[in-house]
Amino acid sequence: MTQSSRSKTAFLALAGFGLLALLTLGRLVFLAHFHGLAWESGLGRALYLGFKFDLRWVAILVVPPWLMLNTGIANSSSASPLRRWVAAFTLLTSLLIYMGLVAVAMVDDRAGRGWLVAFLLSAWLARWAGKPVGLALAQARIWLIYGCLVIGFTLLCYAFDFGAFAYIQTRLNGTLLMFLDNLGTSARMVWESYPVIPGILGMTAFMVLIAWLLGKSAANLTAPHPAKSRRWAMAWIGAMLLIAAMWGKWSLYPLRWGEAFEAPKPFHAYLALNPVLFFLETRTEMDGGYDLEAVRASQSLMSAHFHIPPASDKDGLPTLLRNITPRPRVHGRPNVVFIQCESLAAFKTSPFGNPLNATPTLARLAQEGIFFDRFYVVMENTSRSMFATLFGTPDVSSVQNATRNPLLVDQHTLLSYLTEYRKHYFLGGSANWAQIRAALHHNLPDLVLHEEGSFKSPKVDVWGICDQDLLLEANEDLAREQQPFFAYVQTSGNHPPYTIPSHIRAFQRVEPSAAALKTAGFVSADEFNALRLMDHALDEFFKAASREPYFKDTIFVLWGDHGIPRGSNDSRFGDLTLAIHNVPFIIYAPGLLKPEQRHTIASQVDILPTLLSLLGRETETQTLGRDLFDPSLDLGSCAFTFTTFRRPPRMGLLQDELYLNLEPDGRPALYAVDQPDPKDQAATAPGRTAEMAKLAKAYDTWSRFLLSHNKPLMPKVAKP
Repeated sequence: MTQSSRSKTAFLALAGFGLLALLTLGRLVFLAHFHGLAWESGLGRALYLGFKFDLRWVAILVVPPWLMLNTGIANSSSASPLRRWVAAFTLLTSLLIYMGLVAVAMVDDRAGRGWLVAFLLSAWLARWAGKPVGLALAQARIWLIYGCLVIGFTLLCYAFDFGAFAYIQTRLNGTLLMFLDNLGTSARMVWESYPVIPGILGMTAFMVLIAWLLGKSAANLTAPHPAKSRRWAMAWIGAMLLIAAMWGKWSLYPLRWGEAFEAPKPFHAYLALNPVLFFLETRTEMDGGYDLEAVRASQSLMSAHFHIPPASDKDGLPTLLRNITPRPRVHGRPNVVFIQCESLAAFKTSPFGNPLNATPTLARLAQEGIFFDRFYVVMENTSRSMFATLFGTPDVSSVQNATRNPLLVDQHTLLSYLTEYRKHYFLGGSANWAQIRAALHHNLPDLVLHEEGSFKSPKVDVWGICDQDLLLEANEDLAREQQPFFAYVQTSGNHPPYTIPSHIRAFQRVEPSAAALKTAGFVSADEFNALRLMDHALDEFFKAASREPYFKDTIFVLWGDHGIPRGSNDSRFGDLTLAIHNVPFIIYAPGLLKPEQRHTIASQVDILPTLLSLLGRETETQTLGRDLFDPSLDLGSCAFTFTTFRRPPRMGLLQDELYLNLEPDGRPALYAVDQPDPKDQAATAPGRTAEMAKLAKAYDTWSRFLLSHNKPLMPKVAKP
């Protein structure tokens, strides 16, 4: 390694490790002040995660100088004034683009891709323009300003973070920007509550020291000409180390904030977070916000809808808090197995009469169980569907799914009432997908997670192990349980790339004609066979489970996470087409529940209230689910539908035989669902249209409100 490489590397290493030490000190001060130094289980992991988050922030700050810092030839006279001006301008432009990249990519990695390309191009140009100039005076000043700005911003975030936690027991995040709406009052509160003047003087003195240290260190950089091969080797090694530091873990998925919320105690999660990263990741209103006045205005309607009196919580906010009186259909403590079926559009399945009969097992389960043939999910998205299922609130967040929003991670779930049940979650891939890990572990800390890396079956594609292996391994684990259990099995094989594993020898592909596929709503034989394979996996699972002692005392609940419009011959209702929302829902428990076909309109927010009711558990909820066996709620039962593919969104409401579509501009259209070519009845039935439109808006309004107002009603059970 050469003198130049050593000098530049040593400078960046010294600056990076110095900043990392400062962040670590800040974390230890946070721990000592808000918790004390008494050690307890979980603190070690929180500090370890926090160190990795801090290392990521340091690596993010080091990337620009690693790519573009040209050393030596300070104040060189060999370069023309124009070349020096160009070098300074391109450097400044590239740094500004990089700051934009960090700000955008923190909340939307897709939007950040264009910024990344622009930065890499501008960094190459800045490096080329700066080669004959080196660390000339103008560039040295730009780097000094960059260093002071990023360290000053970091220090400022930590100062506000410390104050925020002392004030409202939450770390610095984007929702605190709401205090800027009333800047005068907020500023006065800060002035009267915190040592503002000493803080400003202290930070100023510290930044003067930082500027002096950076300037003195940079002034001593030299740039001899090392061998090209050694220069390239050092560049690649440094780049790999920076990428590894930003990635944060040895995994297909990077370290994410959700892992902090796996901690058994909220403080442990807060301790692990880096306040700068947390603020940048939450600086937008990821839940789209809510209109409290609209919530209050619609409370009487929603209270009447759920047959409860209007009420307020301890903070004076409207609430739908209510008891769900159980209607037990089984005795004892039967096990429960949820099987969420990927992309299970009703029109493609045998229970709904599809001519290619791709799902005969599902048809048998529907015939032998309780089959709901008018079941609708809120929208076409797996993580949003899971959120609604587990927490009872349709995920209508506008920017990012609720599971990806750290501000919405704390939710009440009716599964908390199954206190004596051992809880399992099975997924063939990684639970880092859509940050679902945080939503599961934070709200169900006793949950046993089975994911990629914990199975003996081979991984077959991006989604991990195949559905059949997942279900059979789940059966093996459940057969070993010695106490009542709840299991959530998430399939994923009925999804591109539609892998048919070669080791599943009992399954044979079939090749219908193109005309037959089109008539049945399939776009390819691959899609058709993937659905057949999922049904085959269910058949193998139930054969294996039926041989186990637990089977006779278990309730199996199956439904589709969402449908898909692909291949549908039903062009009605645009992006609210029922091909997206209508899925099968089956409760199967031979020997425990009698077969029945029900025509009640239902949604996935109703699954847990219905299950807990038939188990005989009295529960409390404040969200939008209901017991589907409660006859008093049959009249007026409905299903809310939603699409985020419009801004503002388009929404719908199914009730009786009618489907209301509400356009973004508020214009309603009312259709009869059973008509193949329905006509808009809004003009001929204005009263019913207005009534349903009001209810649809109320569902949307309350969904937005409840995303951040469904705090746990029961203490969390510690991990086993």
